[in-house]
Amino acid sequence: MLTDEEDESEAGLRLYHCYRQRLNITFARALLTTLSARYMQAYTQGGGATTEGLRLAGYLIALHGDVRDALLLWRTKQLSFDTACEFDIQLVAFAGIEQTLDYLQSVPDPDAAAAVDYLQRCQAAGDFDELAAYFSPDNLPYWI
Repeated sequence: MLTDEEDESEAGLRLYHCYRQRLNITFARALLTTLSARYMQAYTQGGGATTEGLRLAGYLIALHGDVRDALLLWRTKQLSFDTACEFDIQLVAFAGIEQTLDYLQSVPDPDAAAAVDYLQRCQAAGDFDELAAYFSPDNLPYWI
C-alpha cells in the first residue's frame, strides 16, 4: 500500500508508462469505474475523496482514442463539484473537439447535450487550442 504523496506520484507515472507500452482500454475503463465508485463513496461520506486517480484513469482512456468514451469521461467530470473543477475538460475532448462534438451531437442523451453545450463554450474560450500538447508524452499533466 502507498502511504505518502511521493509514492502515489511515482505509482501514477509507472502506470502511465506501462499503459503507453501496452494500451488496454478494458483495463482503463474498469479502473475508471472502480475509482469512480470509490470516489463517490468517500465523497458522500464526507472525506478522503480525491480526483487524482480519476484524472489518471481518464487520461489513460483518452490515450486509447475511442471518441465513444467522451460521454463516460463527461459523466466522470460531473460526479461532484470537485470533479467538475479538477477533471480537465481536455480529457473529454481527447479525440479532437470537432470529432467529439460530432459524436456527442449524434447521441440522444441529455448528458451528451449538456456536454456539447459546455464543450462549445470551452472551445470559444480557447480551451482546446493546445489539445495535442496536453496529450504529448513530452508534456504530461502535473498530476501524473
